[in-house]
Amino acid sequence: MDNTLGVCKVFKFEENQENENQSLSLTVSIPEVLDPQYGMYVWPCAVVLAQFVWTQRRGMHQKTVLELGAGVGLPGIVAAKCGANVVLSDSTELPLCLENCRRSCTINSLPDVLVVGLTWGEISPDIVLLPPLDLILGSDVFYEPEDFENVIVTISFLLKKNPAAQFWATYQERRDMT
Repeated sequence: MDNTLGVCKVFKFEENQENENQSLSLTVSIPEVLDPQYGMYVWPCAVVLAQFVWTQRRGMHQKTVLELGAGVGLPGIVAAKCGANVVLSDSTELPLCLENCRRSCTINSLPDVLVVGLTWGEISPDIVLLPPLDLILGSDVFYEPEDFENVIVTISFLLKKNPAAQFWATYQERRDMT
């Protein structure tokens, strides 16, 4: 990756096996771009959600997972590396974020991960045509209060369409410092 565009951060997820003298690990590289758009770098909530996905990896195999507001896609990339069929999504209005999701897939040798543009609150053909979902991931999707209603509309639609699906989310509480 061209360093004028950004850097690749490397994340390592590990688990030591108590009964054996070995450890399981997964290394994921994520391209970050110095850009004012939210989705161009890894936020702390994405690391937390990715770590949780890693702890649940035994249940990921062959599950269909959608990451909403994926940005650079760390949780979804971890799910894919754990055997899930993954769709990464971000706003159709943020083509640079969608391209960065694609770069994350390429860097991590995941050519089968789909990247789609979905705009929260809009029931578009892209959201209607998603495959049946087992899991929806949302890392820091509740960031901007003005987006909350649209995020909830989207999640509600997806859960009604996929009644057995689960929604896993991480959220960082932020205080207005003004």
